[in-house]
Amino acid sequence: MPRQGAAMPKFKLIAATALLAFTGLSQAADSNDWELRIKNHGNSWTASFSGPTDYGPAGKRIKGSGVIVEKARALRPFSKLRLEGPMNVRLSQASSDAARVSADDNIEPLIDTRVEDDTLILRLLPGTGFSTRYAPTVWVDSKNLQALVSSGSGDIAIDKFKSDKLSLSLNGSGDLRIGLLDVNELDAKLSGSGDCTVAGRAERQNWLLQGSGDVDARSLNGSSAKAQLSGSGDLSLGVTQNLDATLQGSGDLSYAGRPVLKQNVSGSGEISRR
Repeated sequence: MPRQGAAMPKFKLIAATALLAFTGLSQAADSNDWELRIKNHGNSWTASFSGPTDYGPAGKRIKGSGVIVEKARALRPFSKLRLEGPMNVRLSQASSDAARVSADDNIEPLIDTRVEDDTLILRLLPGTGFSTRYAPTVWVDSKNLQALVSSGSGDIAIDKFKSDKLSLSLNGSGDLRIGLLDVNELDAKLSGSGDCTVAGRAERQNWLLQGSGDVDARSLNGSSAKAQLSGSGDLSLGVTQNLDATLQGSGDLSYAGRPVLKQNVSGSGEISRR
């Protein structure tokens, strides 16, 4: 007979709660589309669900086959990238411009990678949609990227990036992560709910936050930073010599070091030194 203890009731409680939640989800979707995972952490248990990624009109969604393919895409030279869809993007600097798309074999043809007016546009073909467990990913090699615009829900990741300047515009819900940035000038505008994490060096920084997305730039150093916050998003800056900050919304700004500080606060947000 099993020994009675604290772990068993907790497991039963979590399992029962998870079962109820799963039952509710099953009413909204085919039960085969959802997975319930219960994990033992020694003295505790966790329950989690994973379900499909849905995008586009319900009546026009293609269900992913589960057969994952990776296809190369030839590209004309570009200096700007615009993400308009739900695809995740992995961007690298290279000696030439190219792309690879990884997705279900019946979803991969729906992903459009075209260059128009020096801009690489990543999106789904008009009037299409999908439902899949495997989020489509586009690997992009760029020789001369100068501007990045995201208005979709996909996330963008860049391990390393070095150039004279870089312009960022995040208008959607997707997040942006730059592992190591090395530029003389960085111009960043966030007006959506997506978050931005960046580390490295940007000598001159210009930040404009108008949405709810947060910026973690605590490990990004430079000589000067200008920041304007009018939304609810928070901005965490690294070490700079000069900081010009204007706060008009509820977002907070924190900074490191001892810069020459010029500040103008008219909202409920606060400026603080870490």
